Amino acid sequence: MKSFTFSSIAETLSHISSNPNMGYVIFSTVDNVKNLSLNLSDNVVLCSTAGECTNQGYKNGVITGFEYSLEECEVNTVEILYPPIKSKKRLEDAYLKVKNNPNSFLLLLCDGLSGMEESILTTLFFIKDDFKIIGGSAGDNLKFDETAIYIGSKKVHSAALFFNYKKQVQILKENIYIPTGDNLLITEADPINRIVKKFNGNPASTEYAKVLGVKESELQSNFMNHPLGKVYKDDIFIASPMKINTDKSITFYCQLLPNTFVNVLKPTDAISRLRTTLNSISIKANFIFQVNCILRSLKFQGENLWSAYDKEILSFCPNASGFVSYGEQFYKNHSNQTLVILVSE
Repeated sequence: MKSFTFSSIAETLSHISSNPNMGYVIFSTVDNVKNLSLNLSDNVVLCSTAGECTNQGYKNGVITGFEYSLEECEVNTVEILYPPIKSKKRLEDAYLKVKNNPNSFLLLLCDGLSGMEESILTTLFFIKDDFKIIGGSAGDNLKFDETAIYIGSKKVHSAALFFNYKKQVQILKENIYIPTGDNLLITEADPINRIVKKFNGNPASTEYAKVLGVKESELQSNFMNHPLGKVYKDDIFIASPMKINTDKSITFYCQLLPNTFVNVLKPTDAISRLRTTLNSISIKANFIFQVNCILRSLKFQGENLWSAYDKEILSFCPNASGFVSYGEQFYKNHSNQTLVILVSE
């Protein structure tokens, strides 16, 4: 796999037309994705972003992604319909072709505005728990109007790319938040709409503010640094609050279930944590694909961390690509404020 970064649509199309025996996964703005799709076939998958992670570092508005040889790597791309269960048969057929290859993986590109990530992952119940799944939810640069995913010239709700890969791969997840030691019990919730109504039997915003030791009127401004953590198999998956509703319930960017505990989190040193993540990679890294959450990106922008982050990633492996997303998928879990990485030899 080889990363690329282009500054224009014409430059991108010229490269693709000159290399017809390659497959492409491309990330850019909604407008760029739409314009590119007018001239492409189904060996190209496009996904809109909230920023691009390139082989030149973090950018906003460029065209980036990676290419792979169609002769060396078979990729079965499946359109995920709405609702996702309509695609179950095609998804299962694609999985059966790669399930016995330990180097195969699934790249999920989900619509970032319909809140269907958990439904998509639930539809993949037939996939073994240890099969590698990595992905991100398409963005639209915080307009929250329309995201865009295309398979060639066809716009789709979401897409699943099953890579029957020959080289060794590894996937990793990074949190830059750690538990404070405080927990909240979700006592009333609407998981389908991602709303928590009560923590510890009290209105959600009242109890959340209380455990943080802040005024309820200040709670929204504390969301960035104090998201919640769902514990699953001794690992923490971050759930980011979106907004406080008029009834003091809180809408989140992922589902939270009633009668479960969540950890209140706090930030740790992001660059030190990234070094730890990169040091945990156990294979020789010749390519890195990364998905960074929009909330991480906003934090990095506010604290001027992107340049230091890029220096660490590109020093480790300059052949890097990825995008800023509206949510991240890791195995069969959906989370927020997270970095997920795929490394290949």
